[in-house]
Amino acid sequence: MLLKLNHDGEYTEDSKVLEATIVEIILKYNFLVDELVHFKNKKSKVQQIIRDLKQLVKSIDLTIENVEDDQITIKVEGSKITLESLEKILKSPDFIKSSGIIIKKFNWVTTNILEIDEIDEIAQIDENGPQFSLVETIMREGGNDQNLREANLSGAILINANLILADLRNADLMGIDLSGANLMGADLSGADLLGANLIGANLMGAKLIETNLKGADLGEVKLQEADLRWADLSEVNLIGANLMQANLQGAILSDSLLSHTNFSQANLSEAILNRSILSKTNLSGSILDKTDLSDAYLSGADLSDASLETAKVSHTQFG
Repeated sequence: MLLKLNHDGEYTEDSKVLEATIVEIILKYNFLVDELVHFKNKKSKVQQIIRDLKQLVKSIDLTIENVEDDQITIKVEGSKITLESLEKILKSPDFIKSSGIIIKKFNWVTTNILEIDEIDEIAQIDENGPQFSLVETIMREGGNDQNLREANLSGAILINANLILADLRNADLMGIDLSGANLMGADLSGADLLGANLIGANLMGAKLIETNLKGADLGEVKLQEADLRWADLSEVNLIGANLMQANLQGAILSDSLLSHTNFSQANLSEAILNRSILSKTNLSGSILDKTDLSDAYLSGADLSDASLETAKVSHTQFG
């Protein structure tokens, strides 16, 4: 996700840790002991709890992970503000008294943590320097088919910029804002996009071989048929992104948010997706040869025509 700076070029409070959007809630409820009544009561009570939670906070995606003994484990996805509100409600004395439910655990799943010391200080743009002039030129005239190889555009704001077929190989794009930008067919191989904002960007057919995208926000990004071999996509947000027929061989997607992402017919052979959230993700027809899915969460994922024979699925949760 995006590392934000304020208007003075200083880090905001949000820049210490990128926003987590998944929590795991373990509820404790005293079910009846009799087996038959226990089962019926448990089933109806779980359904009621789910209805109540959705009614309390409507803008959440909620999935039952496990019902065991007198505990219910639930995965909840939503904005940080929404989940903080939910936590206050569930821990309030009034809720506990009226529902009889005790919150045993409320764990924030830290899938997108990116510490400031990993960034090594994103450079501020000097208005009198060549970097400012380059940014100004791109925003005024566009950068289509331009040679920007090894260019320093770290921290630049290039929202909705036109960079079709641009050569950005080995460029310093750390912390850049390219949200909504058109990078169709661009070559970003070896570029550093650590903590970049690419929300809604068009990277169809782009080359991102060995590109560093760690901690980047790629929500709703278009990456159909893109080449992402050996790229670092750890701790990224790819919710709602389209990577249909993309090549992700050997790519690292550890600890990432991949819910509702389209990986249909994508090559994920030898890719590392351990500890990532893939709820309701489309993996139909994808190549999962030697793919590491250990400790990943795949509840509701579409795995039709995808082979898991050689994939690593140790502690993988299919829901």
